[in-house]
Order: sequence, then C-alpha cells, then structure tokens
Amino acid sequence: MMLAALVAALVAAGCGSVRHAPAAAAAGHQSARLAPVWRPGGSRSAVASAGATGATTAIASLASRALGVEPLGADVGGLPRGVSAVASAVAGPVAVYASPHDPVSDRQFPSRNPFGFTQVFLVKRSIRGWLEVYLPVRPNDATAWVRASSVRVRLDQYRVIVDTARHELTILRAGRAVMHAPVGVGKAATPTPHGLFYVLEELRMTPSTGPYGTYAFGLSAYSNVLTTFGSGDAQVALHGTDEPWTIGENTSNGCIHMSDTVADELARTLPLGTPVQIV
Repeated sequence: MMLAALVAALVAAGCGSVRHAPAAAAAGHQSARLAPVWRPGGSRSAVASAGATGATTAIASLASRALGVEPLGADVGGLPRGVSAVASAVAGPVAVYASPHDPVSDRQFPSRNPFGFTQVFLVKRSIRGWLEVYLPVRPNDATAWVRASSVRVRLDQYRVIVDTARHELTILRAGRAVMHAPVGVGKAATPTPHGLFYVLEELRMTPSTGPYGTYAFGLSAYSNVLTTFGSGDAQVALHGTDEPWTIGENTSNGCIHMSDTVADELARTLPLGTPVQIV
C-alpha cells in the first residue's frame, strides 16, 4: 500500500474538524505508517464462509450449519435477525450487471481494492445464481447484480448504527446491542450522509497520536455535499481522534470520529463488509 495514497484517502474522507484543517493535518502525517488491522482478505468475526455456486443454496447452507436454523428462502431478507450476507471477491475481477438479464456487465471490480483489501459487497437480496449487492461507489444507494459463482458468501452477525442527532454509535451482535459510545459527526455545512453503508477498509494508524487516532475504517459512503476533498473523492470514514473534546459535536467534514478506545474495539470486532447504518 502506498502511504501517500492512504493519507490522501483519509484527507479525502473529509475527516478534519473545525479546529484542524484536513490538509494541514495530513501534511503533518506524511511520515506516518499505516497498516491493515489484519492481513487483507482475512476475516475474524464472520459467522461462516463458503463457496457460492448459487445464492439460495449458499446462504441456506451457511445459515443451517452455522446458526441451526431452517433453510432460507431465496431472499436475503429471510436471514436470521441481525445477520447480514457479505460477498467477497474470490480470485479474478467481479463483473457487475444492471440486472440478471443483461448479457454484458456494466463494469468490473478488481479482486482487491486500491488499498490491497479483498473487494467486498454487502448483499441486499438474492435470486437463484445471482446476488444484488450494494456498490462502494456514488451514488450512495447504488446497487448491481453479481453472479453468485464469482464471489464467496459469508454471514456477518455484526452491525453498526450511528445516530447523528444523538451523537451515538451502537454495535449490535446478532441483533442485540453490545456497546454504545458517543461520536462526533459532520457539521451543518458538510453533514454526515445517512443511509446503509458497509466497511471497506480497516487501517491501523502509526503513530496513533494523529488526527485519525489509532484506527480508521473506510466506508462505502460518500459526502452528499463534497464531490472531492484534498486529492481524492470525499469518502466517509469512522476513525479515532486526537481531539476528544470534539466527540459529541458536529465538527467534521462528514466523517464520524470516536475515542481511540472505541476505535480499538471496532478493530477487534468488525470484519470487512459489516453494515453501518447512519440515521
């Protein structure tokens, strides 16, 4: 991973606060070293994983073996409460289609994203042989279809809820809250976008005393106000902070910041693909 690109990505996320201009903060961190929380492509908290030759069969089999439930119907909405399906690239690029009936794909996603992590997609629903997935691109609610045979499906029992009005982050496990924590969010001119997103990257910040704290988690969310920030797109992130007094306030350019203690817990807990609902 290239340091300059990673720093630029965090700057692009609009993570600066009123007290620290993002560009200045990044300039002061040019010598920082960033590393994945775990080896790209790894997973720790997923319920299960398996090859998917058909969406219905894969999801039903995973749920039955891992969770002891009856086989599921074709729709991912039939998963047990609090459990999501995540599709990961296997080897080559993943082609996405506007619909399962289109003979030609709209675009392809490399098996690894620009930061070296396995490309993941949060699954919205499924039909035989196909998955409709959320895409890590603009607009924020963009979806497309992928062939189930082109990805590996696993189940994720974690979910993050961010309530911007209450400045509160909640971690759910199998539908039950296991942690609440205060957060800072976007200011009025650059609000944190609302919607359903998911975790794309988890980066360890070294040293951990900078504006992004100990860890930063790139999301599939983009600012609805900023089209670019710094040298990249205005991607939104969850991250720690060296300005703990801004937690509970509307101070950022769209990112969600928390104490380093909370960021450390997210790093120990969340696999790539974990849903992040911002309300």
